[in-house]
Amino acid sequence: MPNRILILSPDIISERMAGPAIRYWEFAKQLSQTPVTLATPNAINSTFIPQQHNITLIQHQQSNIDSLIQQHDIIIFQGYIFDVYPQLKSCQKILITDLYDPIPLEGLEQHKDWQPNEATPRIFEQVNMLNQQLELADYFLCASERQRDLWLGHLLALGRINPYTYENIKQRVLIIPYGLPDNTPEYTASALRQTDNDNRFILLWGGGIWQWFDPLTPINAIHQLSKQYPDIQLVFLGTKHPNPDIPPMPIQNEAEILAKELKLYGNQVLFQEGWIPYDQVHNYFLDANVGISAHFDTLETHYSFRTRILHYLWTGKPIITTKGDIFAEQIQRYKAGIVVDYKSTTAWMDAIETMHDADYYSKFQQGVKQLAQQYYWSNVTEPLKQLQQQAKLSTDMYIDERGIRQARYWQAKWQHSHEHCLLRDELKDTQYTLQMAHQQLDAQKQYNMELTKKLEIIENSNSWKLTAHLRNLRQKLKI
Repeated sequence: MPNRILILSPDIISERMAGPAIRYWEFAKQLSQTPVTLATPNAINSTFIPQQHNITLIQHQQSNIDSLIQQHDIIIFQGYIFDVYPQLKSCQKILITDLYDPIPLEGLEQHKDWQPNEATPRIFEQVNMLNQQLELADYFLCASERQRDLWLGHLLALGRINPYTYENIKQRVLIIPYGLPDNTPEYTASALRQTDNDNRFILLWGGGIWQWFDPLTPINAIHQLSKQYPDIQLVFLGTKHPNPDIPPMPIQNEAEILAKELKLYGNQVLFQEGWIPYDQVHNYFLDANVGISAHFDTLETHYSFRTRILHYLWTGKPIITTKGDIFAEQIQRYKAGIVVDYKSTTAWMDAIETMHDADYYSKFQQGVKQLAQQYYWSNVTEPLKQLQQQAKLSTDMYIDERGIRQARYWQAKWQHSHEHCLLRDELKDTQYTLQMAHQQLDAQKQYNMELTKKLEIIENSNSWKLTAHLRNLRQKLKI
């Protein structure tokens, strides 16, 4: 019998959705052969009613989380959900934590300009959040082989790769990348182009401007090319997150200021306000010529999975991107675009000029199509569909007599630590006893030395010598 699945989204599910929300909306659709509950932090908008069979959309909150947990067999979650609902840490259900977003690496980039003593508590909080999930979950999702290696190392350090799990740990860490719709997108309305004669060559930045991205280098490249290629335009699609709790990051302000200083703002460089509804976003990508993504040489880049790249692939757009992440390697391998060096305005200028040439542009389109086929949601979610039938508690996890989740390794670790403490205390007692004995022995030696010196003084005195015959006589009388 298939397991009943609850997906706890940390992000808003509505007409306008960011990456995490889209991911869980697509998860729900792919798993809906049987009933699936998709729970969102926001109240359900009556205008956004899912037409998908077997999907129940509901708001998760403290008042209903216990019943939601009780009604399902498998719970998929991500991020701070584990802290918001501590009931998950003690439930008897199969827990799947989604680690496709290495949050602490993003945090380190976001707070890199802070003083270390100010940033450390934030990063500690993020790492501690992940530690708890890795210590107690049964399955772990990631987006690539690189990420899989990262999380396997983390699991090893936390003791979750142990004699109970060693033989099947690879089946517990599943690669479920972000995906793209199986259907070919159809142009339904004008988005970036208002007329049929609009011949702008549009470079699209298809998502938010986060602190770990580099929008400044492409803007500088547009500035250098603008006189020779006045038809080139760079559009930043998302500048205000649908979640009001997520404000614009400083790098976005820097990008807007730079565009204004270079007199590109509102002309060669546009910042699209707001967030595009999910069912309309494909029109913006179809209206563009090239999709772009730029970032820095960081750990975040190495382990990242740029979801915006998938929208470019879905809508058949060649890509210009910075090197260093998993997609850069694949774009080069499939010849789906051009990969440039970090913070190189010259490299961006060359890449844009190449794409602007119609003959070169067409050469990338076949590679885009082939790479896109690797990421259809129906394909990437296949391991989740199998879990829906076969998922079990981790082999080192059990439910104790109180109904609380426990990892056998951690129980063994605690016992070992407890026994170690007892042995350590016994050793301290023994060391203290030996120390006291040594002190007493040293004191006795000192006393004996002082007696010996006094005896030598007496034996060498005149009175001792004059009374020697009396002592001899007394000795003979005793005999």
